[in-house]
Amino acid sequence: MRNQSEFDFAANPVETGYTKWIAGRKMAARELAIRLGLPLGHEVEVWLYGGIRLRGKLRLAEELLFINEECVRHMQMVVDQVPFTYREMESCVRLD
Repeated sequence: MRNQSEFDFAANPVETGYTKWIAGRKMAARELAIRLGLPLGHEVEVWLYGGIRLRGKLRLAEELLFINEECVRHMQMVVDQVPFTYREMESCVRLD
């Protein structure tokens, strides 16, 4: 007899909940990229204020499922393992 009556952990060994959560995060990142006009996941050349140039694949530093509109300027991104915020970016050009 099982002691746990609310959850049946052995019922479905397939991790469909986790897979759906990952898909939701990817969809949120795509929507954010479209809204901001950023080529996330593509090769880019980014110029940061101060004359710093980065080349590589543009990624979010953290996968975000929910984006707070007030925090977009502080959102962390990464190119070539160099983190920066959206507000530090002077320009971003897709290379591929």
